[in-house]
Amino acid sequence: MKGRTGFGLACLLIGLLLTAAGGLPEGYWDAPRATTSQAPHEWSALERNLHPEACAQCHVEQFNAWKDSLHAHAYSSGMVGQFPAMGLAEANDCLRCHAPLQEQRYRHDADMSESLRLRLQHYNGFNREADIDAVRLPLRHSGVSCAVCHVRGWQRFGPPRRGQQTERHRDAPAHGGFTAVRVFEQAQFCASCHQFPATMAINGKPLENTLTEWKESHFARDGITCQQCHMPERRHEFRGIHDVDMVRKGLRIDARLVGGKAVLTLHSRHIGHAFPTYVTPKIIVRAEARDAAGARLRQWQWEIVREVVYDHGWQELRDTRLRPGEVRRYEVGDWPQHTASIRFAIQVQPDAFYKGVYRNLLADKPDALSARHLERALRRAEDNDYMLYEQVLQPG
Repeated sequence: MKGRTGFGLACLLIGLLLTAAGGLPEGYWDAPRATTSQAPHEWSALERNLHPEACAQCHVEQFNAWKDSLHAHAYSSGMVGQFPAMGLAEANDCLRCHAPLQEQRYRHDADMSESLRLRLQHYNGFNREADIDAVRLPLRHSGVSCAVCHVRGWQRFGPPRRGQQTERHRDAPAHGGFTAVRVFEQAQFCASCHQFPATMAINGKPLENTLTEWKESHFARDGITCQQCHMPERRHEFRGIHDVDMVRKGLRIDARLVGGKAVLTLHSRHIGHAFPTYVTPKIIVRAEARDAAGARLRQWQWEIVREVVYDHGWQELRDTRLRPGEVRRYEVGDWPQHTASIRFAIQVQPDAFYKGVYRNLLADKPDALSARHLERALRRAEDNDYMLYEQVLQPG
């Protein structure tokens, strides 16, 4: 990447524009606001509290699943570390997906600076034990929390109860009940942050194109939605490429010797969009020929990635991702004399693009507050790499 503008736009790679989802009240995702001027006068302080710790007093299971998700940590150091150089308006644009409520926006520069200082002091933007008396941080620090998806104008919205399809308001003792809306279980609901508009296309594809990728797959035709894979049994875990078990479940991987060659086969069986769906991860496939002592004689490498750069505008350098249902073979042959084994390995780097962004930003000598955030984000991104698969074959 080159140029300050490219770095400022980097937060777009984490999320930007909100789009409408059918079945919800008018303007649900248009500058979403959880409150109005006054809460119902008969409500308790707990009912008026929008922090996830308040929701956890009754919805314990949902809170405990959510608190380890990337949604809970969407107000991240990697994003906010860019804000001082970007300015208030552009920072608030980033919050449109990372802390989407109007109540989470920065009010002024001092508000933003204080929030960044607080973020360094508190790794989590919420109290993991759901201690409501310990809530001190601004609501934006909890990222994409309960109120972001479920509260508008003090009213609560959610999916119909299990086994039911009726969309209607249901009375309950707490916070005036809730309104059941089927779109909470439809893929379109996730488009709010996971489908960028066509105006942000690079080489004909938006930076994030997940809903379109899904619509073009057999998963859409078969009625398998985002929620069924990423929120099974309505669990609020939102697992994705950072989760090794999730990725292993989505792929069938096989390595074997075939006709004098070593062949690794990847089959995208249970992934309803491109693998990976976004421009930030990179998957590295390696094969190594080794001698009897384990010394490497030769190495082959392939990358599964959508690689983009910003240089006076976004450019796509390559797109080698797997599409839903695709089977791909990686073959090696003519290995060196004295080869005793062929080792295949697949490494996943969920934040590969961001690592480059953070390093470049740090090389530009940002202010001390930004540098501390970016250094923390770089360490975390590096720690997120993992080995997905290893297999050793022994040629006869």
